[in-house]
Amino acid sequence: MTTPVTVVHAHGGGFTSYDPELGAARTRSLAAAGIRVVPVAYRLAPEHRHPAQIEDVLAACREVDGPFALLGESAGGTIVLSALPRLLEDGRVPVGVAAISPVTDLTLPGASFTANEGEDLIGRAVLRESVTAYLGDQDPAGPASPAHAPVRNWPPLWLAVGTAEVLLDDVTAFAGRARDAGVHTELRRYPGARHGFQFGESTVDADLARWLSARTAPVT
Repeated sequence: MTTPVTVVHAHGGGFTSYDPELGAARTRSLAAAGIRVVPVAYRLAPEHRHPAQIEDVLAACREVDGPFALLGESAGGTIVLSALPRLLEDGRVPVGVAAISPVTDLTLPGASFTANEGEDLIGRAVLRESVTAYLGDQDPAGPASPAHAPVRNWPPLWLAVGTAEVLLDDVTAFAGRARDAGVHTELRRYPGARHGFQFGESTVDADLARWLSARTAPVT
């Protein structure tokens, strides 16, 4: 016998902004699949820098009664992935983490930043501005960057990225690193998709809903 999982959701917006309608659209889409979503209105940069956003996600998780999963898009994906080590330290283990187009390495090293420049809706220069707003003078290779965090003993991951995104190589490399560490990782690459493709894209919502629906936990 199993119990449903609550999804704690961190929105995108380059760490600095929030579009309520986009967040509501994701909540409605998952609710239609019977998935309960708790949105996190985390504090925004540059007024609030890392780790304020992590603390807000942690606080939201503590309020959930029962099993939970994490979900984030773009900057929100970065935030939930970098919150995971803190959750594990606290003994709060999500049954899974889904991140769509996360910035996995805040040093922005991937070759696709060059290969997909001009094809994608964002580029390295835009992301550097967002990272600076988020981190200030903190090290982008520090704990805010999921690619530089230990990934052993993590719960299952679901990662999604478009093949036209500048983030393609970084997300792919992160998925490979997680798998090498023994983490059950599913990577979905959506052909020709650019950053922000997940909004209004029914295929992504359907894939995500199926994965989240499978993240059930035994009733204790």
